[in-house]
Amino acid sequence: MDDKWERILDEGIAGYVSAEPLAGMEERIIARIRAAERPQRRLKGWGVALTVGVVAGLTLLVLLPTRKDELRAPVQVAVVVPPQVSVPKQAVRVVHRRARVRALPKLAVFPTPSALTAEERQLIAMVAADPKGTAEAFESLKKRNEPLEIAPLVMEPLTIDGGR
Repeated sequence: MDDKWERILDEGIAGYVSAEPLAGMEERIIARIRAAERPQRRLKGWGVALTVGVVAGLTLLVLLPTRKDELRAPVQVAVVVPPQVSVPKQAVRVVHRRARVRALPKLAVFPTPSALTAEERQLIAMVAADPKGTAEAFESLKKRNEPLEIAPLVMEPLTIDGGR
């Protein structure tokens, strides 16, 4: 039996042993080793660029005036007053328009009654048929929600081989 499994395993592994490595595998491995030996200069360049950018941004924030500074500066405004023209009162007609607010419709009964569902009709029929039994059934449902009382667990010591 062991020979059968060993033969199946050998046949499966034999396919991997005879496989040739992928083309260019050796060159890729050598290229990765050489790249790992070279010093990494890209990180220094990015660090310098980032530092210069942050310093330039902070400098602009400090030196450029903000909107609040511009609003505080005194501004000269020329005021032109038009000449007064008198108009007879008969020519002036004042029109007042009030915005009419539509009142929302009000129902005679709120909330509006709706038809009974099938479950509600069954409950009414059950109470009409046996009022006392239905009340007892609901009382038992109330008792279901009460907390359970579990007696304390008492464990007697075990005696093995005559009380040792």
